[in-house]
Amino acid sequence: MGNAMFDTPLLTSPEIDRNLSTCDPNDAGDTTMRQPHSVSVPNQTDNQCCLVQIYPADVVNGMLLLEEDRVVAGRDISADLLLEDTSVSRQHAELIRQGNGYVIRDLGSTNGTAVNGNRTMEQALRSGDTIKLGSFIFKFLSAGSVETKYHETVYSAMTRDALSGAMNKRYLLESLRREVARAVRQQQALSVLMLDIDHFKSVNDNHGHLIGDEVIREFGTRMLSGCREDDLLARYGGEEFCLVLSLTAREAALQIAERNREVIGSTPFTTTAGPLSITVSFGISCLNPDTPETAEDLIRRADAKLYEAKRSGRNCVIG
Repeated sequence: MGNAMFDTPLLTSPEIDRNLSTCDPNDAGDTTMRQPHSVSVPNQTDNQCCLVQIYPADVVNGMLLLEEDRVVAGRDISADLLLEDTSVSRQHAELIRQGNGYVIRDLGSTNGTAVNGNRTMEQALRSGDTIKLGSFIFKFLSAGSVETKYHETVYSAMTRDALSGAMNKRYLLESLRREVARAVRQQQALSVLMLDIDHFKSVNDNHGHLIGDEVIREFGTRMLSGCREDDLLARYGGEEFCLVLSLTAREAALQIAERNREVIGSTPFTTTAGPLSITVSFGISCLNPDTPETAEDLIRRADAKLYEAKRSGRNCVIG
């Protein structure tokens, strides 16, 4: 869910295809790039291309790798690139793969499709071209271009915690707000796990902050290795992390937390100060779609359960 995005989880994302059946245009900021997925690009090839959303700025869906031979952009829920704004037609435009690039073709949209400020019905795209669809502005780039590398670097700095490899708090909050709106709208399960490295202060006090950094780095690696494709792991602050589990109810969330607790605690962490036994505590909250609740409410409830776990002796799961 937004963990993957040009060497980022996205999560998701951050974004995963939710098979949405309804769409509320009043959900502010719920622009969702469905298929093709926003994904990591570990091995780019010469014929890969991407879209960078320039306006409105979007930290969750800032970069999108084009993977399909045909990508339809529009306001309709069936669109591959879903742009929920009345300035965008339901089937606004399509991008068609042609050789090593793409051609953009307007689909009879009300407000038209423009490339580099010029309205067009069909045009071959070059790396660096600016595309306007309604009020949305994108930059089309070849994946191997210098400008793409620049945008990847900027995007990663905006969304990812460099030490742990998890997403940052800003990305978490924006993604979770969207997930809550989506889950309520679709009456779907959603669980939030707050987790905290036990006795982390003593690691810093006894071994120094550089060793503490090593622990954070290894902690992030272990947690990310156990995440499913659509899970979102974010560093909330210090030694506290948040794991968002979409389409996951309480019992499954408890099992996932217990499995991750074992992954962290079963093998000592290797550090330059020697092996350190590290454990983690979890607190879980689950969305009740019938009760008005915000992303921040879910985090607060999970955080309260986390502190119960701390008071219960740590290295446990409370939910």
